[in-house]
Amino acid sequence: MKKLLFAQYIDYANEKNRTTLIILNLLHELRVMTLSQMTEMINLEFKMDKTAVAHQLSNLAKAGFVEKIRFGKEMCYYLTKLGHQSIGGIYSLPKMPEYNLNHYLQINNYLIKTLRILGQHRHLKKVVSERRQVFETKDFTANSKGRKYFVADYQVVFNTERVAREIVWNFEIELTMKTKRRYINGVFPKYIKELKSKRDNRLIYVTPSESIKEELELIKKYMISQEKETVDWPSRLHLLSAEEFEKTLESLVKNDEGINWPDEIELFK
Repeated sequence: MKKLLFAQYIDYANEKNRTTLIILNLLHELRVMTLSQMTEMINLEFKMDKTAVAHQLSNLAKAGFVEKIRFGKEMCYYLTKLGHQSIGGIYSLPKMPEYNLNHYLQINNYLIKTLRILGQHRHLKKVVSERRQVFETKDFTANSKGRKYFVADYQVVFNTERVAREIVWNFEIELTMKTKRRYINGVFPKYIKELKSKRDNRLIYVTPSESIKEELELIKKYMISQEKETVDWPSRLHLLSAEEFEKTLESLVKNDEGINWPDEIELFK
């Protein structure tokens, strides 16, 4: 969790305000979260039961720092303007918190699984949310108002043996099939270009839909067929079902030489 909140200073030793600041900053980073997700995320670092987290959220709601909406059987929480201002929020405040709600909640679920699998990996540098990526892309960009930015749902960034170089694993949670034209002319070329220029990077697509996975596999095969010579990027572009996600990610984290460095691989087996 701390790696996700890398851009905010939180005094984790100060137990009096720690949970409040964690909750506000997590909502700032991820836009919206359920009580269960908030509890799981906090417990990656600190032991705190669901009842205690619910009490903190209730107090913040009464104080006007967070608001809630129901989604199915769960309550979802998001920052109000007051909560946003209280932490000096730098990302835009969502005007419609319910927009694309299921997608954001699914991103949170996979992000929590990812953080749990990564654990305390010694070369993990940071985890970059979608909102952080957009903020960094927009900063000092002329005419950025109203523009849409193509970024990953989240990124995991590792340190490497070489100074000033990072390894980035991009994660995409695909719940809705885009048009083939968009994948072939936009999404895949962008990522393939990155995989070609940065030989240790990875792209991990995960979808709970078998039909979407099949379509993505066909598009990947088409992109491979357009190559005029043998390339290695296909081995680093992963298309996973929901059932495959955790086992595959565990294997990558243990065996990837780029993030473990040759003399350390045995430590993670």
